[in-house]
Amino acid sequence: MGKQKKTSGKGDSPTTARTGLADNVPPAEQHAAKKLGEWLLRDRYVFLWIAACAVLGSVVGFIAGTGSTGFSAAPVEPNLRQQNLGDRIRSNSLFQLMTFKSVWDDWLDRFVVWAIETERDLEAAEYARNPSHPRIFAVLREAVVREKGGYVHPDLGFLVPAPSGAARGLGMVRDSYQKCQSRCLPGTAEEKAREKEERRVAQSSSETYPLPDNFQYRQEEILLKIPLNFQMTRRSAMNLLSGLMPATIQERDSLHELDDAVLLALFLAHERGVGRYSRWTPYIASLPSNPSCGYSEAMRPYMLDAIYALREEIGVDVQGWPTELDRASKYAYRIAEALNLLYGPHIQSPMAVSSLQNIQWALCQVASRATAAKEKYGGLRLVPMLDLINHDENAGEFIELKGTERVKDHHFIDATEDDTGAFVVRSLRHGRRKPLKKGQELLANYNVPDYSPLDWFVSLGFVPPERWSPWEKIEPAFPRVRQDGPFAKESSPTSDLWDKHGPEILKSIKDTEL
Repeated sequence: MGKQKKTSGKGDSPTTARTGLADNVPPAEQHAAKKLGEWLLRDRYVFLWIAACAVLGSVVGFIAGTGSTGFSAAPVEPNLRQQNLGDRIRSNSLFQLMTFKSVWDDWLDRFVVWAIETERDLEAAEYARNPSHPRIFAVLREAVVREKGGYVHPDLGFLVPAPSGAARGLGMVRDSYQKCQSRCLPGTAEEKAREKEERRVAQSSSETYPLPDNFQYRQEEILLKIPLNFQMTRRSAMNLLSGLMPATIQERDSLHELDDAVLLALFLAHERGVGRYSRWTPYIASLPSNPSCGYSEAMRPYMLDAIYALREEIGVDVQGWPTELDRASKYAYRIAEALNLLYGPHIQSPMAVSSLQNIQWALCQVASRATAAKEKYGGLRLVPMLDLINHDENAGEFIELKGTERVKDHHFIDATEDDTGAFVVRSLRHGRRKPLKKGQELLANYNVPDYSPLDWFVSLGFVPPERWSPWEKIEPAFPRVRQDGPFAKESSPTSDLWDKHGPEILKSIKDTEL
């Protein structure tokens, strides 16, 4: 037996010894690696030449770029030849394509603009779908506090759903200033004097600088203060609508003959149509797209279900309510038709909403959200932020300031003449101050004792618990304060308007159908 051939390693084949490839490498890859190795050995000078050219080009380019300054740290303005050369290079199509210039820049700019506009449209759509968005409340708060005398407690915000059972409400979303509701300002004049003396004694005993005699307490017990300038009133509606209506319209159908509710509805409908350029945009954004008044066509199925629930689950006497609801709906529709025929062509409406639908929406908002006030500035007003508060019979009422209130006269505020007509809201329960914590709702008594359960349901879309029991209307000794609204007496100016132009409206409807 002959001697075995000596190999370069244990278990290596002759081929593996020469190429350094493992046994587990497939034959095809071994062949490719062998060819690559042979080419590198044969043409390695080619790689050396390419590397040398790259290094030499870098050095020459660096020296040419530095110009006559060499490696000087001080920047030197390039000469004219270098500037011309750079301009020609930058204007080259290949250079612009590689560096995302020209067409790419324009495309990128348009893409950025599209992205920004899309995000803005999505946000606007989100706000339109959700009037309870926290940012809507933040914008509305900013609009109120920017008015002279306006105030919104920093801890207030939307509570969705509301603890009172409503879809949303106004309450405390933080506890930042909760202690100040009960400690920073006592409620009555006697409490203020006692608190002032206690603080004076406490500071004197600690050898600190005593309080001055004219020390003024901050009035943190007031949670909302909406000045007259940021309220929709008869006066502000007349000032706007008078400039929109032609002289012929005003001579034939004077705006002065309309009641407060109708004027406010026209005013609100127009401002909604103006859109983002309206001063009232923050307020309108907070209003629901489907108001909660009982005669709303969009809410009709839910209102009929609510009538059934009131009868079956609570035992409310709802005999004849569906018929009355239908009658109120037809009456409100006739009013909207008359207003649209006479004044609709002269007010703005949103693009996706007809003028008739816009006026119907505004009438429903006024019926369910308007606040009774002193006749001097309009017996009925739309008060932003105030209409977000839900009803509770045991809570405090909305307070309209006269401008003459003084703490020394046992009032809770030192008002000025500029505060005349402003509405303020405090947290009260059974006549006593009720500091609110996070998650607790601010409530108020709507103070409409002459409303029957059906009146509540038709105008506001719900019946409060104090009206669930059998109720009988008693005529008051004095005239009612609130005589206007979509459901006023048949002798109201709005009814007269329908009697005057009803045949014309019906004829126009028949002509349209034909």
